[in-house]
Amino acid sequence: METDWCQWLAEGLIGNGCQYISIALEEGSDHACDLINQAAERLHFPLQAEQTISEKIGYEVALTYSYGKKRSAFLTHGFSLPVAMDPLMSSIYTGVAGGFVVITLDITPPLAYSSHCDPVSLSMFAKMPVLELSDFSQLPMGIKQAFTLSEKYETPVMLHLDAKIPKGQYTHSWKTGKKRKADFEKNPARWAATPRFRFLLHKKLNQRLKDIAESDTKSLIYRVEGSKKELGIVCNHANLSFIEPWAQRHGIPILSIAMPFPLPVQPISQFIASVKKTVIIEDRFPTMQFQLPERKKILGRMTDERLRQEFSWQKDMLLPVLDEIRTGKTKGEEASPPSTEAGEASSLAHFLGSLKKKSPSLVFVVDKTPLTAGLPADHFVSRGGAISFAAGVFHAESPKPSTPILGITDSAALLHYGMQATTNAVYNTASVKCILLVRPEHTQAVHTFLDAMEHVAIVPLKPNAKNAQKKIEESPSQPVTFYTVPTEEAA
Repeated sequence: METDWCQWLAEGLIGNGCQYISIALEEGSDHACDLINQAAERLHFPLQAEQTISEKIGYEVALTYSYGKKRSAFLTHGFSLPVAMDPLMSSIYTGVAGGFVVITLDITPPLAYSSHCDPVSLSMFAKMPVLELSDFSQLPMGIKQAFTLSEKYETPVMLHLDAKIPKGQYTHSWKTGKKRKADFEKNPARWAATPRFRFLLHKKLNQRLKDIAESDTKSLIYRVEGSKKELGIVCNHANLSFIEPWAQRHGIPILSIAMPFPLPVQPISQFIASVKKTVIIEDRFPTMQFQLPERKKILGRMTDERLRQEFSWQKDMLLPVLDEIRTGKTKGEEASPPSTEAGEASSLAHFLGSLKKKSPSLVFVVDKTPLTAGLPADHFVSRGGAISFAAGVFHAESPKPSTPILGITDSAALLHYGMQATTNAVYNTASVKCILLVRPEHTQAVHTFLDAMEHVAIVPLKPNAKNAQKKIEESPSQPVTFYTVPTEEAA
């Protein structure tokens, strides 16, 4: 995570009176927490930043602050947001009493281990308003807009950031926002809503979204006039920096929307009516196009194959497509030569390859995480799933299991969901063997948990050691055995 990004985040939170943020990022959570807490201490502002081992837990803790009329935030990767869907969906119905902002960070191109979830379309499904930025320097203002919208309509608001937007140069102007005292109101009809109350809350939710879409949205709309009316572009903020110079060069008007949901349809319809042909540019899912009444008449991800080709746009991919649409001519594609550069395999990857050669029937079940990317795998599963998978195969082949399974996970995944899977495996006496990559910052937490578990063996493992294969082949499951590998030794 880049320093400037964290600086803008800290300034936006403190300047807008946020008093709590929980952070669940694959990497950089500790850096963000330290920077935010140091800034808050320096300015004597009561903002607390905490790392969380689970998106669900982080969302719930931050949500509690907003129930008590304090401003709070939750920061995670967009692809991790589905883990928090249970409290997220509930909070959309009940609403909040203080401002609550869900900040989602997306990496472009998507990481190899990500779920490829689109947080913007997920928010449309959940009926959570979404704001986007076109530059990281706008983050303090974006946080202000999100908190204002959240408090005015008493609803969680997502602030979606794509890491491809320009970083800019950080210049600080530290100010502190309003401090609030916790004030929890007792209101069972809202906070403990039964199905009957949920029905009424759903009607209020639909009206709330309509009011937001029809409110004064001038500050959320960026328009670039063009001399030509043959083509107009409606785009999301994440791609604006790519499109604007190209459009100005060709005299093409642009309408960029900072609130993709609920979409302010009226100004977009007026823009569409002012040009002969409209192209709508957005990443991943056609969220904006889906909300337009005449969406089939617009070139977009929903209606044009060229605009469906890329999961998330990059400049060198997007502009040639726009040139084709503008000129009506298709450019021949030049085949790029195949890459001959092979990445340097880690010592753990070499070890697993050797283990596979010696024991061809061995099945590698790998959690999709940053640390397991590039390792040989027979099955990829979600974080924490390797332990459950191994336990399931053991029970399925009981009483004489014949398929040798080796799970591979890391300490973040263990703390995320693996603890429940481990507890379940021990309780149901499933025989499980699992290589566990341990990050330095997780060493104490991991060993505290595993040492407290009965029938769990911890076997330190060095992939380059001569006896490494022998350890895995000969050590018994008790019923669960973790072969711990520090990340520095797996590299």
